[in-house]
Formats: sequence, structure tokens, C-alpha cells
Amino acid sequence: MLTRAAKGFWNFWSRPVRAEPAAAFRISIGLIVAIDTAASLLPYAADWYGPQSMYPVSSFKMYIDSFWRWSLVNPDWSLQMTQFALCLLIAFALLTALGLFTRLSTVGLWVLLVSFHMRNPYILNGGDILLRSATFCLMLMPAGAAWSVDNLVRRKLLRPIEPSPWRRLLALPFTHAALWAESLRGQSSRGWIRPWSVRLAQFQLVVVYFFTGIDKVRGVHDGSLGDWVGGHAIYRALNHGTISRFAVFGDWPWWLFAPGSWITLVWEIAFPLLVLWRRTRWYALSLGYAMHVGIFLTMEVTHFSFTIMAFYWLFVPAAVLMDMAGKATGEAATRNYLVFYDGMCPICKKSKRTLERLDWLGRLTYADIHDRHFAEAELPAVTYADMLKQMYVKRPDGSCFGGYEAFRAMAPVLPLCWLIVPLLWLPGARLVGSRIYAFIARNRFKYAKCDNEFCSLHLKLLAGKEVDDEVIRKVVELHEKYRAAQGKVPEPAA
Repeated sequence: MLTRAAKGFWNFWSRPVRAEPAAAFRISIGLIVAIDTAASLLPYAADWYGPQSMYPVSSFKMYIDSFWRWSLVNPDWSLQMTQFALCLLIAFALLTALGLFTRLSTVGLWVLLVSFHMRNPYILNGGDILLRSATFCLMLMPAGAAWSVDNLVRRKLLRPIEPSPWRRLLALPFTHAALWAESLRGQSSRGWIRPWSVRLAQFQLVVVYFFTGIDKVRGVHDGSLGDWVGGHAIYRALNHGTISRFAVFGDWPWWLFAPGSWITLVWEIAFPLLVLWRRTRWYALSLGYAMHVGIFLTMEVTHFSFTIMAFYWLFVPAAVLMDMAGKATGEAATRNYLVFYDGMCPICKKSKRTLERLDWLGRLTYADIHDRHFAEAELPAVTYADMLKQMYVKRPDGSCFGGYEAFRAMAPVLPLCWLIVPLLWLPGARLVGSRIYAFIARNRFKYAKCDNEFCSLHLKLLAGKEVDDEVIRKVVELHEKYRAAQGKVPEPAA
């Protein structure tokens, strides 16, 4: 048992992982720093960092000289020099997002961000401190191993050389240099990286949530419940004069918001366990997503919500991100989903047309379940009767989902659904969604408008609670008559 635990611990920190989550984290942090610097720091550089700023040079020197702090920003810099440094920070952030000179860009990003944070600590908030931690974690990662200009260059250098002796001879030094750089950085042009830096960033998020929750319950033993345990925290935040976006909750009773305070408190303290267990990980992250979106919409918290949600990418399975991107790093094959639908059901065909309109990236292919030879070969674990009851989708990794779970599986490849994907994993969403889908599927004959007799008979056959062998036999006969009437056999799916 001890040996097994030790092996699992070692694999957790050493076994290579896919680079796509780290790449999504890199892009998010780079864009956040660039936008925040351009919108809130550069336009007010004279007030924040100038020679006559609200934070005097003498205070800056005292702050830097204490507790081993440092800053590259010189207190004697002119306003123009300070603005140039802020523009350089934006440039490093954009290069980080692009993945160009990734290692150098992330180091420059962290160094300049820390320098300006030390120059005027009075304008910082929790989001700024978290962003500084994020850039430090990013600096340690081989974050350019996927979705980056650097990786494109590496793949060009490592691609097979044409069988020309002179070309091979000239390209040999560059090829060996690229291989050596991969080994040194712990990353591969095929999208695999060493995991320890990603684990540190994941651990950072767990620590932030856990100790934030612990801090909120401090003092309860002294006889005072406090805002969070007492249930007043969210109500007071929504009515705070400096951070609330809308002054509309003042007349509402505080107890309406008390459950939100308690759920948030329990969720933060339990976050390490919830995210560690794979079965609850999606629920923990989806609840956090909903909470931080709500915070951003109702409170003036600058980039805090976006920064902390950037860490969430590191917990998302790489397969989901590869499906969103359409292919795995270093591979040419496109990752398409195969959707099985009932070609005689008007509601199913309408759903197919809706999916086609939402499929901007062209990731979905379709197959009629009445082509039984193809459908049953692709979905060996699903019966024809089950296919008649609900829509099925097959992911590129071979797993299949039906009904509500089929839509939840397809949502990551539909751009208009990206913002609601985490909400589909909220606690209770599966139960409610499955019930709604089952109700519509079971009663579709009541809502569908058929344009021929075959469609009407087909839906009436499926109107019962059970689809037994007799019903299947009648459906098959009906479909054969329909094909004969159409004078053609449906083409098998590609």
C-alpha cells in the first residue's frame, strides 16, 4: 500500500502531461496583463508612478528597503521612461500570449510586473497579487509547448528532411539544437511537458481557496459569528459603496443572500478535497466559475475573476481543450465528433440543423441511426432501441454519450456555447437536464409537425414508455417502406 502511494505521488510530479492546459493558462494570463496594463496603468502613469505621483519617492524607497523587496523601476525615472517601461510590459504580455520567445517573455513579464507592483503598492488589490503569483508560476512552465509560435518553429525544424545530402547537412545543427532545447526545457514539439510546474500552479489555487475560507471563519470561537458564518457577507458586499456595481439590493432582506455566503464558505474550505476527487472536480470548478462570473457582474473587482479563472484551465482535461482546438499539438488529424440522430423524426432533424448552424468550426459529422449496420458498428455498446429514444454522440477518443450528456459533450466544440459549458456541470444540472430531455423525447409526437404519413406513424410507434422488439420490428418495416418510397437508400456516414 505504501509503495503504491509512493509510486502515485512520484507519477503525479514526474509523468509527462499534455501541454494544452498550460498553453490556455499562458494565453489567458498574457491577455489579462496586456489589457489591464493598457487600460488601467498606462493612461494614469503620471498619477501612479510619476515623479509627482500620489506615492512619493521617499515612501517608495522605504518600502523597497524593507523585507528584501526589489524593483527595476528607478525612482528618478522621467514620466516618459516610466511609460516606455509600461509599454514594454504590454509587449512582453502579448509575446507571452502568442508564445513567441516564450521563456524570455514570461521572465520579462514577471520581472516588470513585480517592479511596478513594488513601485506603488497602494493601488494593488487581491487580483493584482494573484496575477503576480500567476506570472511567477507561468515563468516556471514550458508553456510554449502548445499553441505557440515557438512550437510551430520547433516543428518546422524537426520535420523530416528531404533526401538531399546538402539539405540534411545544413539542417543538422539546427535539428540537434532544437532537440537539445526540448530536453532542457522539459517540453516536446508534440505537446508533452514535465508536470511539476503545472502541479505547483494547481497547488497555488488550492492554497488560495483553502486559506481564504479558513481566514473567513477566524474569530468565530470568540463569540462573534462574523459576516461569513453569520450569512451577511454577500449582502454587505453587494451594498458596499465602493465595490458594488449596482445599488439595487439595499431594500432586499439579508437572509436571501445568506445561503450564498454559506455555500461559498464551505466550497472554499472543501475545495482541496473536491478538486482532488475526479468525480467532484467538474462540480467544484463549475461552481467556482458561476461564483466568479457573478462577482464580476455585480462588483468592481477589476481583473480578479478572470485571473483566478485562468488557473481553472490547468484542471480541464487536455482532451477537452484539444477537441476545442480541433487537433492535438503535433498531429494533423482533425478531431471530429460523430452525431447519431433519428432521420425520420422532425424534431431530431431540426436539432441537427440547429447544430449545423452552431458548428462554426466544422467539428460535427452526422449519421442516421436507421443505417443500422454503420450505427451499431460505431456504437457497439448502444442498442438500436436506445438510439431511437435519444440522440447519441461519439467523441474522438471513442467514448459515447446520449441525451443531455450528448449535448454536454458537444458544447466545448460549439463556440456560442463556450460560456455556458461550466454551467452544464453545476450540481443538479445533469438531473434537471436529463429529465427535461427525456420528457421532450418521450412526448415528441405531441410537439412535432410531420409532413408525411411515415413520420406520423414513426412517432406514434415511439410514443410508448418502452421500445420492445415488436416496436423495433415495426420501425424497421416502416423505414424500409419509407426508403422504397423515396427510391434511394441513405448514404452511409463518412
